Amino acid sequence: MNQKSLAAMHLRMISMLYKNADQRYLEFNQKYPTLAQRIAQHQIAAYLGISHEFLSKVKKHLLKKKK
Repeated sequence: MNQKSLAAMHLRMISMLYKNADQRYLEFNQKYPTLAQRIAQHQIAAYLGISHEFLSKVKKHLLKKKK
């Protein structure tokens, strides 16, 4: 169990270093598709390592990009 936790933590740290906020948010939505509707935005932002204000900007940018 500890090895799995450590491996997951390392992958998350690598993601924080090498991916931008858009990529991390998209990856979060892929990995946890229903979680975004169930928890507060500031919790998602904290998990992604960004502020909740910036998360709003990321979501707006991705929505614009999708159109």
